[in-house]
Amino acid sequence: MLDKSQIRRYEQDGALLVDGVFDAGEVEILRAAGDRIAHQERANVTPEAAGSSARMVHGAHAYEPAFTQLCRHPRLIEPAMQLIGTGLYVHQSRLNYNAGLGTGGFDWHQDYSTWHNIDGLAEPRAMMIAVFLDDVDATNGPLLYIPGSHNEGLIDDFEPVEDATGNVLMKLSANRLRQMVERGGIVAGTGRAGSVLFMHCNLVHGSSANISPRRRSLFYVNVNSVENPQTTFKRAEYHAGSDFSPIIPADDGCLLPLTV
Repeated sequence: MLDKSQIRRYEQDGALLVDGVFDAGEVEILRAAGDRIAHQERANVTPEAAGSSARMVHGAHAYEPAFTQLCRHPRLIEPAMQLIGTGLYVHQSRLNYNAGLGTGGFDWHQDYSTWHNIDGLAEPRAMMIAVFLDDVDATNGPLLYIPGSHNEGLIDDFEPVEDATGNVLMKLSANRLRQMVERGGIVAGTGRAGSVLFMHCNLVHGSSANISPRRRSLFYVNVNSVENPQTTFKRAEYHAGSDFSPIIPADDGCLLPLTV
C-alpha cells in the first residue's frame, strides 16, 4: 500500500514511480511471457513499421497466464484502488515491446483522450500502470512525461492517429506541447526491472525511438473505476475490454508457480 507522501506525489505530478515492486524471479517470469506473446502472429499484435519485431501487444492478459495474474496482482491493484478510490476493472492491457535498434517511440499523447472520445469513458477515473520488464535508463528510450499535466484535464488540442490494428492515439499539437513543458518540464521514467510507474490517465507522455541495442519493454495494466465503464464499443475487445467485473486481487505470490 502507498504512504501519504507517495499519494501526495501522485496527486501533484500525476505519476508515481515505485522501485523494486517485483523481484528478479518474478521479472524473469514476466519477461519470458513478454517474449512469448511478442513472437506470436495474432490480430492483437502490432508490428513495428519496418516489420522487424512487435511494437505492441494488446489484451494478452486474456490468454497468457503470467499477465492474467499480473492484472490481478495486489502490489498493483491495491495501490491503484487507493488512488482511484473505488473498485477497478481492466480497461486495457498492453505490452510495449521496444526491442531496440530503432524501435518504439510514441508521439506526445494523453490516454484519456482516446478512452473518452473513442471508448466513451465519461470521467478520468482511470490509470495506466507500467511494469518495467527491463532496466530503463537514459540510453534505451525511456517513457517521458510532463509532471502536473494531468491537472489540465481533457485536452482537445490533439490529432487522432490510428495504427494498422485500429488502436488510436491522440497526438498533441506542438504549440500546446511547448506551453506545457515550459510550465512542468519533462521527466524520464527510469528505473530497474521490476519497478512500477503509476500514471493518471490525463498525464501527457510519449517516448523517442530506442536506438540502443538494449530492449526496453513495459507491460501496462490500465484500469478504470467500476463506476465509470466504457459506453461505446468501436474498438476490438483486446483494445478496450467490456468485462466490467471488479478485480479481486490475487495472492501476493501468484506469479511464482508459473514457469519461465
